[in-house]
Amino acid sequence: MMSALAQNDRPALTQIQRPDGFKISVYRVPNRTSRPPFLAVPRLRRASPVSHYIVGAAFEALGLTDRPTESKGVGVICSVMGGSVIYSERFYGEVLTEPRTASPLLFPETVYNAPASHLSSILGSTERNYTFVADQTGFIDGLSTAATWLSEGVVETCVVTGGEEAGWATAEAGRLLSHFPIAEGAGSLLLSTKPSPIRLKLITGAHPFVRAKRRSDIWSDMVKELMEEGAPVSDWLAPQKQGSCLSEGNGNVADLLGDGLAAGGAWAAASAVAAVANGRDSAAVGIFGSNFQARGALFVRD
Repeated sequence: MMSALAQNDRPALTQIQRPDGFKISVYRVPNRTSRPPFLAVPRLRRASPVSHYIVGAAFEALGLTDRPTESKGVGVICSVMGGSVIYSERFYGEVLTEPRTASPLLFPETVYNAPASHLSSILGSTERNYTFVADQTGFIDGLSTAATWLSEGVVETCVVTGGEEAGWATAEAGRLLSHFPIAEGAGSLLLSTKPSPIRLKLITGAHPFVRAKRRSDIWSDMVKELMEEGAPVSDWLAPQKQGSCLSEGNGNVADLLGDGLAAGGAWAAASAVAAVANGRDSAAVGIFGSNFQARGALFVRD
């Protein structure tokens, strides 16, 4: 991902077909040449793609190989917007066609918290497990909640993940409402009380979209909060397109990678952390959600 951002290398668009045959361009996760071993876990054999992406991203953040190892003390926070739309399409399509034969195996995978449940189970964790249903800013909300858990001693380590899958309904909604093609995938960060060369210095307050205030002014208020903490993001003051996920030093990841919905916020935060890991003193993230709020974070070298 960082190589793509640095080289302005867009992924290839693929097409999703609506039930009426109309085709919509999206960015999909490419198929791997070999099936990852963790997908052989029984819980994941019937799971939807978004669960695969979220578990895979969390494994990377935890530094695990493709095979899971027991991680009992890890808190889990997931952020989604569309969630398991592919299985929802299949299940409710079966209900409309013939209710008596709709698969009961599909239904549990249609709920928003299915990926987080799978992740905790695979890790063997009995710590807290939350799922946020929000827009692109949901990942920042997840970081805020994880930071609260850590500061209050609820957990010592928490993995925060945002992920999405692209179905025809999500692609159609994006075609009508988003400034960018819909994209699928996941991203994850690991927060811990243990020493680290990178520190999460600030999470801005929530700046919700309200009727009494222009969204461009709400965005500016969030950016000013980052600047007061020393983040040099004055070029962000101009209003951004809703659904933008900006990472200092990497630009608007949605321009290149598409509108990843909840995954987009995770990608922006991960790219900011990577920028600090690669030598920057600090990197800020600013998310201009599509329908909920504007919110940001600041990572620094510690």
